[in-house]
Amino acid sequence: CGWYWGPISGETAEKLLAGEPDGSFVVRDSSDEHYIFSLTFKLNGLVRHVRIEHDHGNFSFGCLQKFRSNTIVDFIDSAVAHSRSGRYLFFLHRRPILGPMRVQLLHPVSRFKQVQSLQHMCRFIILKTLRRDLIDYLPLPRRLKDYLNTPHYYSEELATQSLLTKKCPDSRSLSSRSSQSGTNRAESVSSNTQSNPG
Repeated sequence: CGWYWGPISGETAEKLLAGEPDGSFVVRDSSDEHYIFSLTFKLNGLVRHVRIEHDHGNFSFGCLQKFRSNTIVDFIDSAVAHSRSGRYLFFLHRRPILGPMRVQLLHPVSRFKQVQSLQHMCRFIILKTLRRDLIDYLPLPRRLKDYLNTPHYYSEELATQSLLTKKCPDSRSLSSRSSQSGTNRAESVSSNTQSNPG
């Protein structure tokens, strides 16, 4: 599930999609405590956001209950498959005079394909060979130690299988997250897709 970027902000997601074609998208943790995930996608050259509903154990796009799955992976994979076949579209509702715009999820932007900076790669190597609790003993300036101690979701090889299991959504990880969030408030796709980056 390379399309899942974890706890990045809406602004960061917008930058990721800035140079991508229409139909590109990422899934990230929602900044709204009532939701688990948000979808950021590109449509007609603009980047938009929509929160993914989670209700009664199923993920869906708001009122589109016909298209739902009990895991986020199955839900997104199904949406992509239907978009590519032309069978499934959801709509971004605008002002009545303009009518709805069709949205397709065609190009997942994978975090695994991003070229990392030299700074990032150095951090990766250090954290592969040194326990995190020993960082403060390194002969480095405090600023660099702080950087090494700052959690970055996709920086540590998706460091261990436990981190991958924890952060990459699947049926096991979602069961614990959804039990904490409870039943999410329903909110229409039209109200979520305008400009709110949550």
